[in-house]
Amino acid sequence: MKPILRDLSLALVKFHRGLLLFQAELAEKQDGRKYPPYELLNLSLNDPRFMWLRQFSELIIQIDTIVDDKKNTPFDASAINAAVKNLVRLDAEHSHGLLGAIKADSSIMLPLGELRKAMLALETAIASQLQ
Repeated sequence: MKPILRDLSLALVKFHRGLLLFQAELAEKQDGRKYPPYELLNLSLNDPRFMWLRQFSELIIQIDTIVDDKKNTPFDASAINAAVKNLVRLDAEHSHGLLGAIKADSSIMLPLGELRKAMLALETAIASQLQ
């Protein structure tokens, strides 16, 4: 299961990176200036416009902690799957900026497709464990 979670984390990181770049570009347009990398890091941590992306960061950390756990502490793969599904829901009520990002920047669709493929692999692994 851990290799599947590692793949999920990598796909989530790529998708998150695309969303961060989109939000950074949006902030630069709104503020009328180009931000150097260290200022973008500060924005991503502290600016309210980036708040919707923090849930992605937290989930990536959670998954990576499980993958790196040498003690093989039990974890709830179904809960992780549900959390990822919740983050990538494409409805106006729950998308937290995601829907706008995808509409504005179609290049985000490729990493989203990779993420959905990794999610399917996790769902398949969960289903096979239940049998």
